[in-house]
Amino acid sequence: MVVRQLWPSVPCVQEEREAETGMWTTPKRKRPRLEERTAAERAQKRFAKAAAVVVVAVLSYSLFAAVRPMITMRSSGTAHAYSGWVEVSFPGDAVIVRDERIVATPISGVIHFVVENGERVAAGAVVAEVRDRAASEAPQSGSLRAEEETDRFVQECAMREQREKERLSALRVQIAIKETELRAYIDRKDAKNANRLHAELAELRQREDQAVDALARIQEEARAAAAAVAEAKRRSDISSTRALAVLRAFGASLVSTHIDGLEGVYSPANPDLLGVSPADHTPYPRACSEGDSVAAGAAVFREVQNLRTNLLVFADVPEDAVPGAGSRVRVRFPRLALEAVPATVIGSRRRPDMSANTWSFHIALDRYATTLTDLRSEKVTLVTERVSGILIPRSALARKDDEYGVWLLRTNRFIWRSVTVLGMNEEEAAVEGIREGDRVLIRPR
Repeated sequence: MVVRQLWPSVPCVQEEREAETGMWTTPKRKRPRLEERTAAERAQKRFAKAAAVVVVAVLSYSLFAAVRPMITMRSSGTAHAYSGWVEVSFPGDAVIVRDERIVATPISGVIHFVVENGERVAAGAVVAEVRDRAASEAPQSGSLRAEEETDRFVQECAMREQREKERLSALRVQIAIKETELRAYIDRKDAKNANRLHAELAELRQREDQAVDALARIQEEARAAAAAVAEAKRRSDISSTRALAVLRAFGASLVSTHIDGLEGVYSPANPDLLGVSPADHTPYPRACSEGDSVAAGAAVFREVQNLRTNLLVFADVPEDAVPGAGSRVRVRFPRLALEAVPATVIGSRRRPDMSANTWSFHIALDRYATTLTDLRSEKVTLVTERVSGILIPRSALARKDDEYGVWLLRTNRFIWRSVTVLGMNEEEAAVEGIREGDRVLIRPR
């Protein structure tokens, strides 16, 4: 039987109470009587509730699916791909390599520079004078001290000359042994070992030439020291500022008063330049200024000859992107200038002693860089080539299954698209496989 809810009529009772008490009172409601439902009706009601829950869930999921791409787009950065070219470049550290030599004073005294730092001079030009540091000293005592220190400097030069002669003699003995071995291999028609010995002999002869040049330089320095003191004696007077020695340029060069003690290490003539490790050679930079006191044998200035700037660059470069000898590249010095300087690669070598992908490059700039005259090292960017293609931010590149790709925005969702990388630098990458105007996800997770 069906029980229906019956609400009693109470207006008359309310009016009677208001008349008796003069106050309005809220009538009490009677609890409705419930009529029992059938099992079919109860099942129908439960089904209706379940259907309503399902409909709400489906509508909520559909709404979330519709707005999810927009939420993703707003929370994820995207960029437009465009056509252009990119510089394939690699950051690195460069050591400046120069054909240079230092000029030392044969006696102690006070330096007086005749030319300015960075000035070009002719061969034999007076660059600096070494003057007496004590105004009250007698001329004779100063002359005697000059002769003693000059003798000491000449003796040091003689010892250096002897060591260089011994080194030259040892090299010539090695050359003679290698030549004997080479003739034996040629007689046996052993081409492999003959070629190896040819390469070793070429390196030994190059070292022999360097030893001969070094020996000649030492002898020249000894002669120059004696001549400097002799000229100083001729020009000296009784004043406190008389010249004890005159320092001249050995050849046409550029004068620099910045010295770091590595002038002989980083030389373009060094046959093992590509194998030099900067960690093994600590620079001790200093600048010699007007009025500085110097001791006998101390370097006063540096003269840069054959005004060319070479670089020893250390950079992490993939093996397939390493420029070979003779390749044209460009070098940018970010701290000094935005312009990239054209250059030529002289040689390269893998440096596993530094890291797995590190290479050393011997590079010759097309022009002399005056801004590098007083520097020994500098941060550089090595630009190996220019590549055209579709450009995207490098952070948009991702890897999946050992291949490069990007996440493209298509109809409010991101899809994976494999691409071919043509070249890249620290900021951008040139690729194939997508179209100009495509939107790509930046920094994919």
